[in-house]
Amino acid sequence: MKSDLIMAVFKDELERTERLISRYEREVEELPKGSIYARKIANQEYFYLSYRDGKKTVSKFLGNANSFDKSDLLKKTQRRKELLQLIRKLKSDKKQLEKEIR
Repeated sequence: MKSDLIMAVFKDELERTERLISRYEREVEELPKGSIYARKIANQEYFYLSYRDGKKTVSKFLGNANSFDKSDLLKKTQRRKELLQLIRKLKSDKKQLEKEIR
């Protein structure tokens, strides 16, 4: 039988995990999804954002290499991938905590 102190710690950790999941999911919604790729056409380099919309793959034109700074968008797409990994880990932890509390 688990002591009341341990159960309280598990419950606090479960609440913290749920808050983090919620916060990270809100942040993911604001970040662009997909990945950036470049195409070279007639000695010009053009950038596109590619992502899935249901079963379709969408390619959105971003601009040519001279007019578009891709570093900021790369950081945002990388941040989104990191957050999605964190959310998966936190959801796994949440399941474990829920099992321990029962």
